[in-house]
Amino acid sequence: MGYEDEDFIIRQAKQMGELLGGIIGKEDAEAILSFGDQAKISEPKETEFDFRLSTLEDIPAIGVIINEAKQYLKEQGSPQWQNGHEPHEAVIRKDISKKASYVLTLKGEIVGTIALIAEKDPSYEAIEGKWQGTGPYVALHHAAISQTHRSRGLGKHLLSLAINQAKTLGYKDIRIDTYPANQPMLHLIEKLGFTYCGMIYFPFEHGERKAFQLI
Repeated sequence: MGYEDEDFIIRQAKQMGELLGGIIGKEDAEAILSFGDQAKISEPKETEFDFRLSTLEDIPAIGVIINEAKQYLKEQGSPQWQNGHEPHEAVIRKDISKKASYVLTLKGEIVGTIALIAEKDPSYEAIEGKWQGTGPYVALHHAAISQTHRSRGLGKHLLSLAINQAKTLGYKDIRIDTYPANQPMLHLIEKLGFTYCGMIYFPFEHGERKAFQLI
């Protein structure tokens, strides 16, 4: 089959899709008649999201998202969040008790979690590099999104809303860190305007992290 034949088939299928869309709806038609290795997944609308404090009732859903992220990192060959160093239930409960844990919901479903920790961290204080300023800061930790909604821009929404919440709480200094090989997170952090400040080291194996700051 040549390119001309393939183009003809695609045109015919698209025309069929338009006809089918008039019968069962555009979204269902696109789901049936999708081309390429992966169907294009559109980003949800801003109005479909809610960013709120976590509750104890949210713990099971948060735990599922954390475990999904842990497994995903393992499959990518990353040692991050492995061997018991993920934010497990006790950590989540502590974050909730301090009103530091937040969830991102999409049409009521919890699809992301993050913690805004407003405490001085010894590892942050011992940075190999230099922070911009030494005033009060809030650190974004324990960020994870649902793997069932990947490729929908959830990571960007989660961090953007966390930044807005930090500003609402009065913080002008926002910090975040990630494992040096976590390229998707590194790309997202830089895209959101954070500046690289140096390396920090948590006291466990593979605890090295690149540290960033947003003033």
